[in-house]
Amino acid sequence: MEYTREEQEAIVSVLYNLAHADFRNHELENAVYQECLKELNFSDESFVPCPKDELQSKIYDTLKHLSKEKKHDFSLMMTKIARSDGEFGVLERKFVMEILDMCNIPFVAR
Repeated sequence: MEYTREEQEAIVSVLYNLAHADFRNHELENAVYQECLKELNFSDESFVPCPKDELQSKIYDTLKHLSKEKKHDFSLMMTKIARSDGEFGVLERKFVMEILDMCNIPFVAR
């Protein structure tokens, strides 16, 4: 699927923050995060993800306007990262639910 640069940056920012939501950097989460970057065709060593406290003001609007198919893929990426370390923790779950609710994205488990 083809994503615009704006869509890529919004998705990557969320995925980055999700991978660090529990304040632990697991190798498995990082590996899945890297897989998602490849799936998005995103590579930019100088890119700095949007900080979590700025997501709502800077990227939620972009996520709200993703196509149905892109929302599905994005939701699946979040699920993969959140479950990659074997624990879908409270902080991760809260973060994912906020994104799903605020951006009108369906929950996709598989």
